[in-house]
Amino acid sequence: MAEKKVSKSLERVVAETAMLAGETMLIAGAEISRVEDTMNRILDYSKCESHTAFVLATGITLTLDSEEGLITMSKRVPDRTTNINRIYLINNVSRALSAGKMDIYEAYSEIKKIKNVRQFTGILYGLSFVGVALFFTMMLGGDFTDCMVAGIAGLAMAVTQWVLTPFGFNSFFLNMISTLSMALTAVGFKKFFLPGINIDLVIIGGIMPIVPGVVFTTAMRDTLNGDYTAGVSRMLETGVVAFAVAVGVALAYVIL
Repeated sequence: MAEKKVSKSLERVVAETAMLAGETMLIAGAEISRVEDTMNRILDYSKCESHTAFVLATGITLTLDSEEGLITMSKRVPDRTTNINRIYLINNVSRALSAGKMDIYEAYSEIKKIKNVRQFTGILYGLSFVGVALFFTMMLGGDFTDCMVAGIAGLAMAVTQWVLTPFGFNSFFLNMISTLSMALTAVGFKKFFLPGINIDLVIIGGIMPIVPGVVFTTAMRDTLNGDYTAGVSRMLETGVVAFAVAVGVALAYVIL
């Protein structure tokens, strides 16, 4: 006997679209007020009497008072990164939906594509570690040799992250081992090959690819917007990253 296919109501599709958009933006590092604003723009499409989007740094809850009853959804979001491109794309979708340039089904399909979009390839992402380390060392006053060593140290960090990421290590361990790899490379060059390099500038430039500057800025924006729970949570996240970096550099000096 064939199974009966049940179609979803418009309100439920709207709720699922808003949840998917909010989850994608939160993972991409958007501030709380932006996530809630985008979700509410999508929920407005339902034309229901009331709806609420409640977002924290690690989870989302929404309610929609529809004709079929109260629709409530919640989603835990444990993983976060920084991907401004995804935030920008979902912002465009929500505004196109509000302006009547697309319907909710097109918006849902578009957001599903955005959730998995990658702006940069793995190789280009790895090369960015080299470029950031090299040019920050140059900006801080390092000479040609310092910059080249910083670039090699940045490459060591990128390779370490590429190797360890598939194993699912938590961010503290991943950042600590990546920094350790970078610092061991820099200190190794100082001790065995190029004793004249400025090791301080090399290491400062080398840690820049994982310094959580965007997360810190987002934490300040959340705090100033009154989202104190998210602000404190993200501020604590930046502290954990900074501690992981410090431990990694210290271990390199202990080892070598």
